[in-house]
Amino acid sequence: MQIILSGLHCDACETSVTEGLSRFLHVKHVRMVREGIEDNPWALIEVADSYERVWNVCNQLRGVFHRGKVIKLYIPLHQDDVYHDLEPHQRLDIL
Repeated sequence: MQIILSGLHCDACETSVTEGLSRFLHVKHVRMVREGIEDNPWALIEVADSYERVWNVCNQLRGVFHRGKVIKLYIPLHQDDVYHDLEPHQRLDIL
């Protein structure tokens, strides 16, 4: 599953993002994107966690400040490898 992390400083790197998020998620891979404003990179993060776990962590960390900047975590909508902790009979699908 992938998530997008923004609100980073220019000195952020794959290692620092991995270390910072490893307390919350099982980080498999981080790719830094440094297009646009130099002091505003973002990271595409591949994690080995269920959708529910990622959703909870994103909500937990939403609005947290890191060195004076608010970090933002987004879950891209269309992903092929999303799995759920819930069994189908435990879920309520609203049409």
